[in-house]
Amino acid sequence: MPDARRFLLTSLLFLSTGVLSCLSAGLDDQGEFQSARQAMRDGLPAVAAVKATRLLDERHWDTTERLTLASLAVEAWVRAKNGQAALAILEREPVPNSNFWQAQASVLAGDSAAAEQLLQNRLQAGEATSQEKLLLAQISIAQNNPSLAREVLSPLVSSADTDTAHKAQLMLSELDLRLGSQSPLHFSSTDERTDRTIAHYLQARSLVEMGQFDEAQVQLRAILGSSSGGERVHHSSAILLADSMLRQEKVAEAADALVQFLDNTAESEVWNEAFDLLAKALQSGQPTLVPPDATLRWITEGNTAQRQALIPLAATHVFQGHAMLLLSRWMLTKGRLMESLGLVEAMIQVQPDHPQANEAMRLALEGYGSLKADGRVTVLADLWRKRFGAGGSSLVDFVTGSTAYTRNDFKKAAELFQTASNLATTLTERRASLYNACVAALRAGEVVLYQSLFGQLQVVSAGSEGGIKSGDSAADLEINRALDLASHAQSEAKSALVDFIEKHPQHPRLADAQLALAEVALNQTPVDFIAAKSALDSASGLPGLNDAMKQRLIITRLWMLDRQGDLKGVTELGAEFVEAWPNSHHLASVRMKVADAFFRLGSFASARTEFELVAKEHANSPYADSALYFAGMASMSINTEESRDAAISLLQELAERGGPLSIAARQQQALAKRLAGQEAEALKLVDSLLTEKNLNEDMRRSLTCEKAEMLLALGEADAKHLIEAVEVLREMRREDDLSYLWNARAGYTLARVLKTTGNTQEALEACYDVVQANGFTGPSNPSEYRWYYRAGFFGIELLEASKQWEAAARLAEKLAQSNGERANDAKELATKIRLDHFLWDAK
Repeated sequence: MPDARRFLLTSLLFLSTGVLSCLSAGLDDQGEFQSARQAMRDGLPAVAAVKATRLLDERHWDTTERLTLASLAVEAWVRAKNGQAALAILEREPVPNSNFWQAQASVLAGDSAAAEQLLQNRLQAGEATSQEKLLLAQISIAQNNPSLAREVLSPLVSSADTDTAHKAQLMLSELDLRLGSQSPLHFSSTDERTDRTIAHYLQARSLVEMGQFDEAQVQLRAILGSSSGGERVHHSSAILLADSMLRQEKVAEAADALVQFLDNTAESEVWNEAFDLLAKALQSGQPTLVPPDATLRWITEGNTAQRQALIPLAATHVFQGHAMLLLSRWMLTKGRLMESLGLVEAMIQVQPDHPQANEAMRLALEGYGSLKADGRVTVLADLWRKRFGAGGSSLVDFVTGSTAYTRNDFKKAAELFQTASNLATTLTERRASLYNACVAALRAGEVVLYQSLFGQLQVVSAGSEGGIKSGDSAADLEINRALDLASHAQSEAKSALVDFIEKHPQHPRLADAQLALAEVALNQTPVDFIAAKSALDSASGLPGLNDAMKQRLIITRLWMLDRQGDLKGVTELGAEFVEAWPNSHHLASVRMKVADAFFRLGSFASARTEFELVAKEHANSPYADSALYFAGMASMSINTEESRDAAISLLQELAERGGPLSIAARQQQALAKRLAGQEAEALKLVDSLLTEKNLNEDMRRSLTCEKAEMLLALGEADAKHLIEAVEVLREMRREDDLSYLWNARAGYTLARVLKTTGNTQEALEACYDVVQANGFTGPSNPSEYRWYYRAGFFGIELLEASKQWEAAARLAEKLAQSNGERANDAKELATKIRLDHFLWDAK
């Protein structure tokens, strides 16, 4: 919903100055009244409003005096942007030009629709003043109603009052720029420099909208360096400059510019926009970007300019509220919901009249909704209606619908969104509410309701595909539904995507649909590589693709090549990606994909290089630790002394980081030391790992087996290690919950240790226990088969060594009855033993 309180540069408040001169003699001697007037002159309207309201509450004033005090109080509250307080006085006191002030106050209170209706009624009755007409045009522009604004402004351009004519022409020129017209700007004001500065600002804003950011920034910096145009022009230029930087993805620069502006501006009418842009920058996803250090100071003391002021500024309180909202938004994006809600609650209670109070309430409603705190949501919704009246009821239903949707109560959400659409006062609100109602109806499985709502959405979306970029048109719903079906691997996803592509060949999200169609083809069984390639080729050929979409297309193509087994193609296309976008935030993932392809190709040196590049150049990425781990693995696979040393060094670096892969790194480091012949050092590493309290059972058992294997190797020089190995393995095999996999591995290793000690019979027993374990029905996976066959063939070897031919043949025949890959080997061995030793049955 557009916030009609956020006016454009040329839409200045058309405030009367008659109050200060319309004095009653009885008030001339009132020191408090004089103080209120001085506060207005000093730019402290809130102070003036409080004083005037307090004086008004005294009962001894005559009619003229009350009229003067009420006029001053209303104007002061409006200048202080407290619409509710102004409306409260207008309800009980007569005020000159009351319709104008009531409209102004209603806008500030968030009820722009009521203000617009009031002024339209005045216009139709032929009673509207020039001030009221300008204000009506101002509201219409903010409410996205350009036809009414133009209808009101066109006659005013020829007004005999040059100030009115100038303001009308300026607003018309801005309206033309908003609608894409590039007609020349004409001004009638005598202040040529101010007009020229405003014209430059408007042209810069038009350049920003057209994507010509560099040209716009040149003009904006020139405005900021000049002394003409006035404070609001300069403030608006600073905000637009930061906005253009954000659109260029220069997030850090934009944030710096906004912080500098906010910290050095004692009072501004564009704080809302500045804080909104700063929140957007902080939510951009850049991990190094955090709220400025000054944020806590802003919350407690205000900004630097306010703290340096000689007298306390009323605006400081408003600024502190903005800072609280900024920090709560950032906390919300970081998953710190409770802390965010604490700040928002404080703002709602301490600053109920803040310009962003509705946004704070919206965040609170959504936050408590996600926590399923229905009681608090209900209280806040009632509080919203009390504070903002019927004008906000559509938004309340919209927000409470959002909370119901978050709780997966889709049917209730659909009802609330539908209610919001019926209460909507603008086309934009109605379209957004209908869009969400359609989505909720789909989730609830209410097909009939969905079709009804979708029909209404098509009506309000007519002609919007290319003109309105709100993202909530009927076509947008179609593609979002198709993409949602694809993300959930629904069978109708393909047909929905194809229908969208055929019906909307000019839609700005056509590439998204083609990309999703390719992903569907790659995920289906069997994979349709032809369809996937066709969709990717079609998307790549679309005009005007931005870099982000081009990168997504190549990444999907990498996935396709990987699925096809074209590992060389993966390395070649990945290299092209790296060369084309060396600063892409996808660079780490692409390099990981290329490194993985090299590893699987057996090109371990190239794999190690790529993995190390990810680890070093993307040290803060989520891939860094994995890259360092696999760099060590690739280095180990090269199988040279230098590469093993390098692997040990890489794995040591990873182990020292203490991350999720530190234990795995230490385990692989131990293996690398074993391969390098450093068994004693490897054993120390494994022993230290076994003392870790957070080891899962599989890791502990794997390390126990590795320890026994190392002790076996060391036992060739010192028999005491063999005794320890036997104890370790037997203790492990006594565990009650030991799975067959670990029992088989431990049994095979135990057999080898016992064979080395000369205990052949015990070794044979250990092998037999693996092959003929109690309750064992046969191996069920490749890992179990591996140890089953190792123990079985080792047992055959032991039997042959002791010349127990019949037993060896029978053991081989047992292995031959299995379904694993070495069953035929066992069958052939059994036959050979019987042939060699004449072991056939008499029959």
